[in-house]
Parts: sequence; structure tokens; C-alpha cells
Amino acid sequence: MNKYRAAVIGLGFIGLKADIPRKHLPQGHALAYRMNPDIELSAAVGVRQEQGDQLALVAPETKYYMDLGAMLDEQRLDVISICTPEHVRFELLQTVMSRSAAPVLFLEKPVATSVAEAEEIAALAKRHQRTVVVNLSRRWSDGARQIRQAVQSEEFGKLTNLHLRYTRGVHNIGSHLFDLVRYAAGEIDRVQVVRQVPTNMDNRGDPTFSFLFSLTNGVPGYAEAFDDRNFLMFEMDLFFEKGKIELHRTGDEIRFYSAAGHASIQGYHLTLKREERNLLAHTSNMQKAVEHIVDILRTGAEPVSTLEDGIYPLYVADALLRSHRNHGSVQAVRGT
Repeated sequence: MNKYRAAVIGLGFIGLKADIPRKHLPQGHALAYRMNPDIELSAAVGVRQEQGDQLALVAPETKYYMDLGAMLDEQRLDVISICTPEHVRFELLQTVMSRSAAPVLFLEKPVATSVAEAEEIAALAKRHQRTVVVNLSRRWSDGARQIRQAVQSEEFGKLTNLHLRYTRGVHNIGSHLFDLVRYAAGEIDRVQVVRQVPTNMDNRGDPTFSFLFSLTNGVPGYAEAFDDRNFLMFEMDLFFEKGKIELHRTGDEIRFYSAAGHASIQGYHLTLKREERNLLAHTSNMQKAVEHIVDILRTGAEPVSTLEDGIYPLYVADALLRSHRNHGSVQAVRGT
């Protein structure tokens, strides 16, 4: 069987450098394609010769370009990863869709710089009839799937509250956080900023807020922000009628608790029922994403992470920015 042909545009951290030096499992696009037996990494596009030299360390047989147009003219591709900064994303996608027939585009987040631009990208993809997969990486996580299943099956009763803890911007880490809540528990439909927390992302125009929120099903929550100059954090607690689920260390550890009686203390108390550890050491979400793309190309499978999924976090971020501008007012999340 012929291999599917892939290209990576943008050789920064997630496009390439996450795997230099080489890790046990692929973290970036280039190595994930190269390690997949059904894919040939045919080409990559960067902006400096240094990136070509680094590409040779990971995929020496891949052709390196510094001219996007030349790559699109010369290569016949099945999937293209877009790993460039979001501020050049729309024009780049216009060029790619007009000059390449690649049916699948694998898009890094944030999808765009604004809701309006994201909606233009959605219209562009529809016009060119392309399948867009967005790298909301936790959608390929076994741990996230276990949490989603526990919520949907009401293993611990109905969901009653959520508590989120995060660093690094409502667009950067926020995009993953808002999507994880939506994927596992339901859509956020109201937000209210409590305070802004300074982080390194302020220099990039991506503020970080602590805020109250509610889901469309009425479940309330609180997202607490921390300064990433002290430490990084991505955690989620889900509280139920008869238990609790904790996600720690960006999803590397997940603990499931059930409410049970105590032999010597009156009332019900949380007891550890099961836990998952070292999830990120055992599997690569990027590797799973590429396997999923092969399935899309081969069978026409529906994407696990669609362009609409990728745009949704921008609606939440936009509502948070509006709340902050309006002195902490309650704001509706558009698109819910």
C-alpha cells in the first residue's frame, strides 16, 4: 500500500523542536509523521536554514523548503500540518487551500487571532471542502476519555461543581482547558472575571484570568489562575453527588474517588477508587492524533477534534475579555 504524503509548515517547538533532543515518544508533528508506518513525511517548510539543519536530525530524508509556494507546487500531499503562529494563519491557509489539493489539514491552536478570523477560516475550509483537524491534544488522551465516560455514565452520580487551575493565557493554555471542560462535562455558557493574574503571556497580549463560570446544564465552576513564572499548572477537579475526579500534572495523573462511609467517622468521605499514573510517559497524544488522521484518510472517519471544536475556545476567551473590559460583568459565551 502506498503511504500517505505529509508536510509540516512551521518548524518551531510543536512543529519540530519538541523532539530535539529525541524523546522516547514523539511530541511534535514532524517526528510523529516520520514514525507512523502509513505516512511519508515528504516536505517541511521553515524560515531559516538552521531549521533545515534541525529537521535533518529528525527526518533526514524529508525535503526542506524556505519557499512555501515552491513546496506546494512540487508536492502532491494528503495531509498538511499548519504549525505557524496564529497571526499569519488566515493568509497561510488561503494560500495552502488554493494551491494544494491536500484533503486534510492538521491545525495548531489557537485557530486564529479572533472569533471573526476563525469564522472566516471556517468559511474558507467549507468553500474548499477540506477536513480540518485541530490539535486539541487531550481529545486523544485515554485519561480524558475515562473522565468523559464517568461523567456521561454518572458513575459517581450527577456532576455538581468544577474547579479548574491553570497558567499561561486564555488563548494559550486556555484553549486546551476550555475544550477539556466541553469534551468531558459540557459547554461553558456564562463567565465572570474575578481578577487578572500576571503571567509571561501578558507580553504576547494573552491575559490570564481567574473567573466564575456555568455550563449550559447549570453546573457551576471556578477557574483559578496562577503565575507561570512560579510554576506551570493544568488541573481540573470534578465534583459529583457521590464522588470526585482529579486531573493533575496536565493529565499525567488522574484519580477517581467515591463517597463511602468511614468506620470511625460519621458521614460519607471520599475514598480512592482507582488512579492512573504516568499516562504521558506511556502514550503520545501527538502520535495518536497522527494515527487518527490516517484513519480519516483511509476510512473517512469523523474527526475527533474538528475545526468547530477548535473555534469554540475562542468564544470563551472572547467572553472573558468582554467581562474584564466591563469590570467583571457576567458575559454570555457566543456559539453555545
